[in-house]
Amino acid sequence: AAHAWLTGRAGRYLAAWALPQFLLLTQGDLQVLKAEAEQLMLQVSRTFPEPEEIHRDSPPEPLPSPGSPWELQLCRQIRDVANSIQLFSGDVLWMFSTSCKRLSAEIFDQTMPLGRHWRLRPRAELPSSPSAYAAAAVQAVLGQVLQGAQALPHDAQVPTLARVTTAFLEAWMDHILTRRIKFR
Repeated sequence: AAHAWLTGRAGRYLAAWALPQFLLLTQGDLQVLKAEAEQLMLQVSRTFPEPEEIHRDSPPEPLPSPGSPWELQLCRQIRDVANSIQLFSGDVLWMFSTSCKRLSAEIFDQTMPLGRHWRLRPRAELPSSPSAYAAAAVQAVLGQVLQGAQALPHDAQVPTLARVTTAFLEAWMDHILTRRIKFR
């Protein structure tokens, strides 16, 4: 039930671009849930080992009783849920970076100038401030992610910000290559 709630809520937050809630849920709460599920799975594996988990090379130890069919079914369900949480934890950053890349691409398509804008004029000076399109794109994507990530522990901020920055820059490069923009 917790896994279904978590995946549904994360999807809704991401679709609504509610980044503080999405990041807190997926990079904060999910990590706690994942750690607890791993601990529970470890306890279950010690108490009710699967046949393939019993190593023949290890010294013989008294094996725990296999348990009732109900207990074995519960153990399988715990393992399945823990595996699902593990998979979702890996997929959620990919989903998020894909969403950020798509949003970045839309912003670049709408705001990035083309053609003559990038040709140097005879006495052109280097720009002293960022282009309006760049500032808008950074604020719309990276700025919102930075604000949303502030509530996370520092060790959870790094992978999130790294993935989003990579997605943002990939969208920018894809736009430049697709539109064949030449900087002269």
